[in-house]
Amino acid sequence: MFHKVQRSCKIDKRNPKFHLFVRFHFHFLNFTTIKTLNNLTLKMEFRQLECFCKVAELGSFSLAAEALFLSQPTISAHIKTLEKILGKRLFDRLGKRIILTPEGELFYQYARQILLLKEKAKKSLEGENLSGELEIYASTLPGEYLIPQLLPKFLAEAPEAKIKVQIYDSHRVISAVERNEVELGLVGMKRESEKLVFQPFFRDRVILIVPRGHPLFERTISFEELSKEHLILRELGSGTRKAFEEKLKRCGLNFGNLRIKLLLGSTTAVKEAVRAGLGIGLISNIAVKEELGREFGEVKIRELDPIGRTFYLVTRKGRTLTPLARRLTEILLNEIWKEETT
Repeated sequence: MFHKVQRSCKIDKRNPKFHLFVRFHFHFLNFTTIKTLNNLTLKMEFRQLECFCKVAELGSFSLAAEALFLSQPTISAHIKTLEKILGKRLFDRLGKRIILTPEGELFYQYARQILLLKEKAKKSLEGENLSGELEIYASTLPGEYLIPQLLPKFLAEAPEAKIKVQIYDSHRVISAVERNEVELGLVGMKRESEKLVFQPFFRDRVILIVPRGHPLFERTISFEELSKEHLILRELGSGTRKAFEEKLKRCGLNFGNLRIKLLLGSTTAVKEAVRAGLGIGLISNIAVKEELGREFGEVKIRELDPIGRTFYLVTRKGRTLTPLARRLTEILLNEIWKEETT
């Protein structure tokens, strides 16, 4: 059309008629483009769906407006916007009656599902959704003795939860939390790390034990006497062993002078080896608390003060915990944390 006008007018671009033609078409195309873009950028919103569903359910624009605390023109505007977005008529207006069109009936099913899902998501985020699976990595003592103590209360609050506890040495647990393999770790030591947060939740003692009937049952001896006995220890990486070694070092005693008979991978194995009379066992007090004085007796070392040991909850710095992990953390820090005095 542009070329046709040029030929019929037989003018160049300096002709005023040419400029009038260009201005007319520019404004027409610009108006059309804006109108098209506005249609494309119309957004379907939850409020529109709520209005649509309420009109469909009540069969009335005025009743829907009253139920939603909106004006009737606002309800009508939302419905018109929806119809414009969908390119379909949603309601037939038969006199005073408002009924859904076939397309409206189909859309109503989807709109209801969307609104129900929105409410479900909102409630899930607003409340503590204590369901699903929570995996915890723990060193031996927390995994075998402390977690079982807190689970009754935790599961009473979260009966739908499934708890999975993996037991490793403290180094392995700490590394797993640092690598984001797991949310929570319970360990008997801590290490310097900018990526981790260590929070104390339980304090215990590390002790030496022998079985009932042993010559050293409930006796106090010197470190020199201890160095003549066979010792049963945990493996490297154990928090129990680390606490013992650090205490010896602070007291100026040489760990290398001790006669290590057995290195075992669990607290239970240490207990059973002691029970079998294989040597003096190094163990956390909580592991034999109920049996001390009956099956086992504590052997105290004259040069050593009580060996205190703290257990820590370790988490990754900056990581947002799931509701399950958050609630378990609250129980650990607010209800389990205590000083072991026996």
